[in-house]
Amino acid sequence: MTATSTGPEKRTLADDAYTELKSRIMRSELAPGAKLSIDGLAKQLAFSQTPIREALARLESEGLLARRPLSGYTVEPLLSAAEFADLFDLRMMLEPLAARRAAERAARPPGGADLDPAALRIAARTPPPNADKLLFTEADRCFHDEVAVASGSAQLAKAIRRLDAHLHLHRAYIEPESIEETEAEHLAVAEAIIAKKPLAAEEAMRRHLERSRTRHAAAFTAAAAETAPPPKRAKTDR
Repeated sequence: MTATSTGPEKRTLADDAYTELKSRIMRSELAPGAKLSIDGLAKQLAFSQTPIREALARLESEGLLARRPLSGYTVEPLLSAAEFADLFDLRMMLEPLAARRAAERAARPPGGADLDPAALRIAARTPPPNADKLLFTEADRCFHDEVAVASGSAQLAKAIRRLDAHLHLHRAYIEPESIEETEAEHLAVAEAIIAKKPLAAEEAMRRHLERSRTRHAAAFTAAAAETAPPPKRAKTDR
């Protein structure tokens, strides 16, 4: 006998505050490095301070905000060029491993370690290129998280989530044609996992990350140019 469905979880004010704040961060309405005031955000968004606090704590756990003693929350700054390079080097070590382990688990009886092929294929999809960039960032995050969880390693999944958070802002600058490329690469990874081919899954994820590095490098440059302070005007003698 199957359990009865309880339906979708009821949204809270903290959920609504989280969604609104994350949207504003992704659109750079709350700019990288900006200091956030709980009281100011509560007044601006017409929420009480409690859901704002809960939303800020959640965004901090995702790596989008930083909290420092006596100074409150700030929006995480964009990565430096060196940090960007390090991040992709780490992803190249962790995520192909996660894909390989996911395919290995899929091959284990009984039931392929509870792998749901349909769910994995759905997670691999991306929204249309003309959709809100926030939808793309969430879809991309969900797929990589799905593969990480399918690896069966809680520590591996946690490490991948932390790395992924730093790419959120840069994804907002990804060009529309790159979204379609991303979907094709995601599907290649998913199909290799479903086919229970560990080495193929590992290689498909590696190819995806190599191409993703190139796409994100262009987005990184665009984001850095847009958020850079204007050059100071040289003083002239009068």
